[in-house]
Amino acid sequence: MTLSPHDPITLIAIGVVAAVAAILGSMLGLGGGVFLVPILTLFFGIDPKFAVGASAVVVVTNSVVGSTNHLRIRFTNPRLAMLLQIATAAGAIAGALYGVVADPRVIYGVFGGVLIYAAVSMVIRRERSVSAPPIDTPDPLRLGAAFRDPAIGSDVGYIPGNAGWGMGVGVGAGVISGMLGVGGGVVMVPAMNLLMRVPVKAAVGTSTFMVGITSVATAFVFYSQGFIDPTLVVPAIVGVFLGGQIGSRLTRRIRAQRLSLLFSLILLYLGVSLLFRALEIPAPWQA
Repeated sequence: MTLSPHDPITLIAIGVVAAVAAILGSMLGLGGGVFLVPILTLFFGIDPKFAVGASAVVVVTNSVVGSTNHLRIRFTNPRLAMLLQIATAAGAIAGALYGVVADPRVIYGVFGGVLIYAAVSMVIRRERSVSAPPIDTPDPLRLGAAFRDPAIGSDVGYIPGNAGWGMGVGVGAGVISGMLGVGGGVVMVPAMNLLMRVPVKAAVGTSTFMVGITSVATAFVFYSQGFIDPTLVVPAIVGVFLGGQIGSRLTRRIRAQRLSLLFSLILLYLGVSLLFRALEIPAPWQA
């Protein structure tokens, strides 16, 4: 679907939706694409491939904006990001190549499943507490890092473990990112925290840096196949840029855990709606 540049109301509405998606995504480290793509497809009737292409471009923009702050306060671990990026980029290219030829019902179904997984994990997931590693802890890949956590007023040091498993998960996260344009943070953040023993703030910062590079590969594949519509991408970028600024400020003042249940319900609603769409069954609440 190609939007008409002479329909300013629709474009403004897309910009507002993108801003809201960015606010929600940035507060939970999920990325705005998790909310943006299903809203564009379900409520604006946009072809899912165009929605995924727009989301991939938007995620790149959001990553650049968000990574600047994370790098400054040292939440990002560049060495860990570049190691995992090898796997996620390869997965993203494979996922994008499949996404541009896949039946839209497959995209709806996979996306619905990912959103339901994200909703459930937000409710039952608990941040793994990461204690400072002993001084003699081996670090052959030199992935160890430290940052100052303003919430507790002290430095936090850590050495990521299980790098091989992390890269394996990264391939899957890349495939999801390439196929759905969501960046992969919904998979990588809990994987880094629970599997690799990375503090959650460092996991979010590292994931934010990674998804931009991953989404470049996704955006290139969708652009080469003609699934990037500037009249959709431009208002979405403006909305996400503004929403990301608002979300970063709200995150400092509001405990995201208090909003997890509300956001989980939103994701669950969108995920189930997409599954109904994949099965070509009218959802009872949309009848």
